Amino acid sequence: MRILFSLLVASAVLISAGTANAEELVVSQKKKRFDPALLNAKLGDTVLFDNDDRYAHNLFSETLGFEFNIRKQMPGDKHEMTLDKLGNFVVGCVIHPRMKMTIIVE
Repeated sequence: MRILFSLLVASAVLISAGTANAEELVVSQKKKRFDPALLNAKLGDTVLFDNDDRYAHNLFSETLGFEFNIRKQMPGDKHEMTLDKLGNFVVGCVIHPRMKMTIIVE
């Protein structure tokens, strides 16, 4: 029992240490593109998707384990997402199918 408790405490410390250094990373949507198109992030970082475009966009991912769909995002809208899983996933825009980016969470 004591070993299990020690492992749980150690896990909690490691998880909180990883998120203590979390950053906010900004992804701009402009000219029907994501900028940057490749984002390297750490577990616990927050991504702020900022629609700086004059067009509406839709943020989604169909990557297994990272699925999400943020419906219509109007010009000037912002959306935050905390990265809580390790791995790589592709983000796209349903409205503009050529608009894609990759996020790598390490």
